Amino acid sequence: MQVQIDRFEDGDWAILSVYPDGKRSFDLPRELLPAEASVGDVFAMSFEHDPEETERLAAENRRLMDELLGRDQK
Repeated sequence: MQVQIDRFEDGDWAILSVYPDGKRSFDLPRELLPAEASVGDVFAMSFEHDPEETERLAAENRRLMDELLGRDQK
């Protein structure tokens, strides 16, 4: 997936549009972009699933819910 920097807002946020259609956009903390990034720049983005972290987080959420609801944690 490619995105293009549409603009910067409030100094801390980059508004990115999905490139090339530009019909969808989303905010990203500016600090996640290279310091030299500027309006109009195009970037390649990808997402990588982390199944181990997903399971760790799910287990932690279950533990917290059990604790909150007073369930035994056997």
